[in-house]
Amino acid sequence: MNTYPADRAFVRAASDAVRRSGHIAISMEDFPAVSSLPASFCQEQVRECDVYIGVIGFRYGSLVAGGLHGDGTAVGAVSATIAPQGDPSGRSDAAGPPRRTAVSYTELEFLTAVESGIPRLLFLLHEDTPIPRSLTDRNLDLVDDFRARLRSAGVTVGTFRTADSLEAQVTRALTHLRRVDEDDLLHFVEPADPVDPVEPADPVDPKPTDDFGGDEPPSPVPPAAVAWWRRRSRYVIGAAVLAGAVAAGAVLGAGVGRSGSSRACRPANPVTALPAAETWVGSHEEQCIGFSDGAYTFDSTSPDLVALLTTIGHQNAALAHKGGVYTVVVAAPLTGLHSRPGGVQADSPTTVGQGGLNELRGVQLAQAAINAAADAPGSRARIRLLVANVGWHSGGALTVAEHIDAVARADPGLAGVLGLFQSTAAARQAVAMLSGTTHIPIVSSTASDDGFTQPVGLPEHTRRAFDWYFRVGPTNRREAGVIAHAVPEIMKREGRGDEPIRPLIVSAGVVGDPKAPNADHYSDNLAQDISAELRRLPHAAPAVLVPFPGPEQAASASAADGGPTVPGVLGHTLSARCTGPQPPNLLVYTGRTTSVSTLLEALTGSACGKADPHLPIISGDDAMELETDPGEIAWNDQGGHTFYFADFGLAQPGDVTQSYLEQAGTGSAVPGQWAAQVRGTPQRLISGHTIVAFDAMSVLARAIGVAERTTPPPGQLRANIKTVLNGTCGDLALAGANGYISFDRYGDSTSAPVLIRRFDPTNAAVTTVVAGTAEESLHRPTAATADCTVL
Repeated sequence: MNTYPADRAFVRAASDAVRRSGHIAISMEDFPAVSSLPASFCQEQVRECDVYIGVIGFRYGSLVAGGLHGDGTAVGAVSATIAPQGDPSGRSDAAGPPRRTAVSYTELEFLTAVESGIPRLLFLLHEDTPIPRSLTDRNLDLVDDFRARLRSAGVTVGTFRTADSLEAQVTRALTHLRRVDEDDLLHFVEPADPVDPVEPADPVDPKPTDDFGGDEPPSPVPPAAVAWWRRRSRYVIGAAVLAGAVAAGAVLGAGVGRSGSSRACRPANPVTALPAAETWVGSHEEQCIGFSDGAYTFDSTSPDLVALLTTIGHQNAALAHKGGVYTVVVAAPLTGLHSRPGGVQADSPTTVGQGGLNELRGVQLAQAAINAAADAPGSRARIRLLVANVGWHSGGALTVAEHIDAVARADPGLAGVLGLFQSTAAARQAVAMLSGTTHIPIVSSTASDDGFTQPVGLPEHTRRAFDWYFRVGPTNRREAGVIAHAVPEIMKREGRGDEPIRPLIVSAGVVGDPKAPNADHYSDNLAQDISAELRRLPHAAPAVLVPFPGPEQAASASAADGGPTVPGVLGHTLSARCTGPQPPNLLVYTGRTTSVSTLLEALTGSACGKADPHLPIISGDDAMELETDPGEIAWNDQGGHTFYFADFGLAQPGDVTQSYLEQAGTGSAVPGQWAAQVRGTPQRLISGHTIVAFDAMSVLARAIGVAERTTPPPGQLRANIKTVLNGTCGDLALAGANGYISFDRYGDSTSAPVLIRRFDPTNAAVTTVVAGTAEESLHRPTAATADCTVL
C-alpha cells in the first residue's frame, strides 16, 4: 500500500493529512538502524507518539518473532516451538510464563497504543475496494479477525475507498481531536487480554525477503538491523498499515514538532543576489513577515509551504546569467493564528493559510511555464519571484507594502505585484499606497471586497478607486447573482422545490457596519449582495441576516444569551430566528471556511438544526479552498447538512471544453502552458484559487513582455505595463487557463467564471451542480460586450 494507488498511495495520503494538519508523521521509513530488538524498538516509538493512526487493508503483516509475553510485551526471536505442544492453556507442567501469542507487528503497535492510553484513529479499507491480489493475504482469516477486533475495540472506525477520502477523514479526525478532551472523544479498551489467541505460525525468517506476498525473488541481504527495518517497512506497508503510529504534535497539547518563537525572525538569506531592500524580514503579531526568494520559510512548520518556497528558490536560481529578468512580488497570507471554535487562538503562530498557499502554488506554476517559454528563441521576459508574507488575514500588508515601495525605488526591474486578495484594513491601505504612491501594477487573483475596483465619485465624475489595481476573479456582485440563481436548483436537489424560499444569511461580521471591531468587508459585502439578488427571485421571502459573533462579544455575553462561547452565542441567535411557524429552509454563509466548523456546531444545537436537521448550506467562494484542504471543516459535526459553495476557477476535470482550446489556438500560449504544468501536479493540489492565481501571473507577464519590447525610458516600465493591462479588454482579451481575461475600465475581469459546487464530506469529492457563467467565460469577448474605455 506504499505504492498503491499509483497516483498517490494510501500511506502517502494519510501522511499528507498529518503534515497538512501541522503535525509530524512518524513512519517506519523514518526509523534508523538500532541495536535493540525490533519489536521493542517499535513499541518504544509508539509510546513516544501522541496519536496512533491505523490504516488497515487486507494483509495482516509480518509476525513478531517469538510472539508476546502474557503482559503484552514482545519476546525476542526463539526457536520454532513457541509453546509446549498439546497444552491448549499455553502452560507447561513446569512453572513458567503464559503461552506466547502469535501477533503481527501491526497489531503489536495497536496493542502498545492501547496499553499506553494513546488516542487511536482507525481507518479500514472498504471490503469492496478493487485492489491488486498481490496486496492481499492469500488466506484472509488472520487479517479478517484483526479487522473484526479493531471494529470492536471501543473506538470509532472509519472506512475509505480512495486516497483523497482517506486524507479527508484523517484530517477531520485530527481536527476534531484538537477540539475536545481526550476522554470525551475516545473510549479506551482495557489492555488486559486484548488479543484472541490464534494458531501459532512459523517463525519469521530473520533474513529479509522484500516480499509483498507475490512471487518476487528475494533481494540481496544488507546488514541485519538495516535489513530488518527495510523488510518490515515494505511488508507492513504492504499490509496497508501506516507504519504503526503517527505522531500528531500538539493535538493534545504535547507541542511535538513546533518551531521556536517567531518573534525572533532571523535575517533572510537569499538564493540569488538581491538589492538590500529585497532581503527584509521582520516580526508582526508573533509572525515573521517580509520577503523571500525561496531560501527563507518565515519559520513555518508547513511542509507544503516549505516545498513551494524551495521550488521557487530553484526556479529563481536557474535565472542566473540570463537576460530579460523582471521581479514580481506575490503578497499573500502565509502564516498566522487559526481561530479555534469559541474564538480562542491556537497555540501555533506558524499555521499556513490555505488561500495564501493556493495563491502561491498558482503563481509558482505560472513562473515555471513562463520561464520555460522564455528559453525558446526570441525576446521574452523571465520572471523572478519574491514571496512576501503579509501574515494571517493580511494583517502585515501595509508594513510589507512600505518595504515593496523601498524595493521599487532600489530595483527598476521590479515590474509588478500579485496577490493582496483580502479585504482587511491593512490590505486596503497597502493597495492604496502601492497604487497612489508607488505607482506599481497590482494584479490580484481575486479581491474579497468589491471596494478595490468599484467606481467612486459623482456620476458625472466617476473614477477608479485604485488606478493601478486589476482583478482576475469575479466581483462579489457577479458571484452573488450566480448564487441566487442557483438557489432554485439547490432547493430542487434537496427535495424542496415546491417550498417558498426562506433564506437565512450568516455573515462573519456586523452587517452594514464597516467600522465595527469585527467587521469583515468580504463577508458583509457578499451578504448584502446575495440579499439583494435573492429579492429578485419569485416566491422568496426577505433574507434574515445574522452576524457571526466575535470572541469579545461572546466572552461578555450572559449565559441566557448563550455565552461565553462563540458557538453558544451564535446558536442562541439562530434559535431566535427559527422558532416561528415558518423557519428558514436555506442557510447562506458568507464567512470564512475556517469558521464553518463553529457554524455547524452552533447550528446543531440551535432550534434551526433541531427543526430542520437537513437544512442545506450554500457558502461563498472562500469555501473553494476545500478542493485542496477538505479538512478545513470538522465534518463530524456536520450532521445531515449538505454543503454547496461558489467557485470562480475551472478547477475540475471537464470544466474547460475542447472548443475553447481550439478557439484559443495559437493566439495565446496560456492554456497550453497551464495544461503542461497540471500534467505534473496532482489534481488534489488544484483549486479555483490556484487557477486564477496562475492567470494573474500570466496576464502580468504578458504585459511585462509587451512593455519590454517598447524599450521604455528609465522609470517608464511600470507605466507601460499598466497601459498594456488597461488594454487587455474586448478583442485584446487574453485567453487564460480560466477562460478569457478582459479588464473593464474599473480593473475588473468582466468574463471571470462563477460555478456552484457541492462538497461531499464522505469522500471529499467536489462536483459541479450549476455551471453558472462558465460557458460565457470561454467565449471570446468583443469591444461591444466589454466596457473597455480607460478612465
